[in-house]
Amino acid sequence: MKRICACAAVTLSAVLSAPLYAYEAGSFIVRGGAATVSPDVSSSALSLSGSELTGTGAAVDDGTALGLTGVYMLRDHWGLELVAASPFSHDIQVEGLGEPLDLGETKHLPPTLLVQWYPLQPNSAVQPYVGLGVNYTAFFDEKVDRNANDFFSSALGANDSAELSLKNSFGLAAEAGVDFAFGPNQRWLFNASVWWMDIDTEAKVKVPGVGTIMADVELDPLVYMAGLGYRF
Repeated sequence: MKRICACAAVTLSAVLSAPLYAYEAGSFIVRGGAATVSPDVSSSALSLSGSELTGTGAAVDDGTALGLTGVYMLRDHWGLELVAASPFSHDIQVEGLGEPLDLGETKHLPPTLLVQWYPLQPNSAVQPYVGLGVNYTAFFDEKVDRNANDFFSSALGANDSAELSLKNSFGLAAEAGVDFAFGPNQRWLFNASVWWMDIDTEAKVKVPGVGTIMADVELDPLVYMAGLGYRF
């Protein structure tokens, strides 16, 4: 019994004296959660084979996917973060042709690299942070909606299905977030974060028998994420 009590006392002492996991040089932080990309769209007028279609423009809906981030603490208070996600999907509309026309959809991946600053003490249970870096957005799997193809056929005389393409983008990114630590040694985190990303693209719709419809589109979204994190 004395040996059992002694072992229990040693174990409890070790647990109580174990260091808190902190935002300090050499530590890693992973975070994941639901991320929503909310574009702030600014579009040029559509042009058809060089002729501007006055009063038209593009609109892009929000998209939600699984967001993932990984941070390596370069030194106390300073981290390097890589932002990744499962593919986001967005519906695209054309405005200015009467009722909004469902043009199609696209998917994208937004890998982003940021340098972060954590202002509070490394062992703080509540830790806000800000970051600045660069974003690369890759668009893929673009599809034209059937209703859009029907419109191109009936209104423009298209003789086959149209093809949509979006140019990949490279630009600045900024973020702000906060972690709330909980659990044994404060390893676990509840995280809320927001990013702003400079995303500009050129949209092209090749309409067989008609020509190419083009527009320059600034997306510049806010990206919101809430989820859990873990420090080790």
